[in-house]
Amino acid sequence: MRIRPAELADLEAILALDHSYTTDHVWQMSGQNAAGEQTATFRLVQLPRQIQTPSPYEPQVLRRCLHRCDYLWVMQAPASHEIYGYIGMALLPWHNTGWIPAFAVAPHMRRKGIGTQLLHAAIAQAKAAGLHSVTLSLQTKNYPATRFCQTRGMRFSGYADNYYAGRDIALFFAYRIK
Repeated sequence: MRIRPAELADLEAILALDHSYTTDHVWQMSGQNAAGEQTATFRLVQLPRQIQTPSPYEPQVLRRCLHRCDYLWVMQAPASHEIYGYIGMALLPWHNTGWIPAFAVAPHMRRKGIGTQLLHAAIAQAKAAGLHSVTLSLQTKNYPATRFCQTRGMRFSGYADNYYAGRDIALFFAYRIK
């Protein structure tokens, strides 16, 4: 397997990649607004059963998102040339960060180090560009991805209400480049 810059010919394979995930936990938000104080708390809640969740992006939205990335890498199988995963990153030097709007690994290839290698490629590029962090967003119900971020040294850095289609909350995770 190798990571390489994506080519235009890879776009359809990236869009066809299964972006869904299975989870048995969600992050539940509660907030309080009082005079001079606002708080938001996220609590991990176990679901009574696993749920299968589709991608938060429609293909046409994902296509536009990928076209706005400064860098797009794919992990490719050596013999079959199958795309196992990808990561896109836009450089935002005015915020000192690399923004990762799109990142996925094929379900049958998850938990094999592919996501970690793709994330490291983005971090290395952001570091080479002189940026101080990389940041990405996740749905509150994407517990597998939040665990991935936490175990790779990323920290919770904020949230946005009604961020995704369907009015889902986004959780932001950032990796501080040393």
